[in-house]
Amino acid sequence: MPSRHHKPGFALSIALATALLASVAGCGKVVLTDGRSLTRQDRLSGSDAVASDARLFVDQGALARTRTVRIIPTAFPADAVGASALTPEQRALTANAADRAMCYELSLKYDVVSTPNADLTVRSRITRVDPTDLLGAGSTIGVSAAISIAGQLGVSAAEGLGRIPVPRIPIGLGSLTVEAEAIDRHRQQRAAMIWGGAANSFTSQPRFSKDSDAYDLAGEFGQDFGFFIATGKDPFKSELFIPDWNRIRVTMLGEAPLDPDCARFGRAPGVDGVLTDYFGLPPEYGDKGTAGRSE
Repeated sequence: MPSRHHKPGFALSIALATALLASVAGCGKVVLTDGRSLTRQDRLSGSDAVASDARLFVDQGALARTRTVRIIPTAFPADAVGASALTPEQRALTANAADRAMCYELSLKYDVVSTPNADLTVRSRITRVDPTDLLGAGSTIGVSAAISIAGQLGVSAAEGLGRIPVPRIPIGLGSLTVEAEAIDRHRQQRAAMIWGGAANSFTSQPRFSKDSDAYDLAGEFGQDFGFFIATGKDPFKSELFIPDWNRIRVTMLGEAPLDPDCARFGRAPGVDGVLTDYFGLPPEYGDKGTAGRSE
């Protein structure tokens, strides 16, 4: 029996992986909008990360006095730049992903309420989206699956390892831009952020759906803005942390949220989400949106 290094197709697999790595352009384009949905934007300052960019403002004193927070569901209007490529259902699911992630972060410090009488009211608006290109995502899913199948047949170095992820083909990587703020009872802005994020070729999960990158990025925005309001710290400069059990069970396993008022945004996809990611299926196959909320 020939050794692994002489199995047919091994050199081809290495060449393919090398070519993909060499061709990766990095990430999609990040475009920050002009903040017209905010009550004011003159106090915003810049902050950026590898695949994200933002302008932000926070009133630390106001956050220290905050006890209750209300979340107005994120708006994703049909006239947002690029939104016409997505269906109303896709826009709704994407917006809800932002709210669900944000609600969890806020619930770690504040009492999330559904009534207007809150210390802070948070509102967000998606202003721009670059949809995921189906050709690029589909090609990556196909290559990844093909390498996995070849591995199971003993044709590549991937033997026995299951489905092998490969860098995404850098065609039509999606992006998302969101404008968000928290205002107090007197309609004074106490925190604000213009957030832009883009998918990248290495860590962004490819799915065969135009809203797949926007959906993932919406969750990242919700986490960043929720963290920003809860801590007053720049989320792009915060230290990495190991998730505790509550975060794992709520945001990854899809169990009931910590604050009952977060149930209005449904539960995280959990195992269903893992399976849809694995097979490259659209987000709606695993995420039921607000229909997944506990009663």
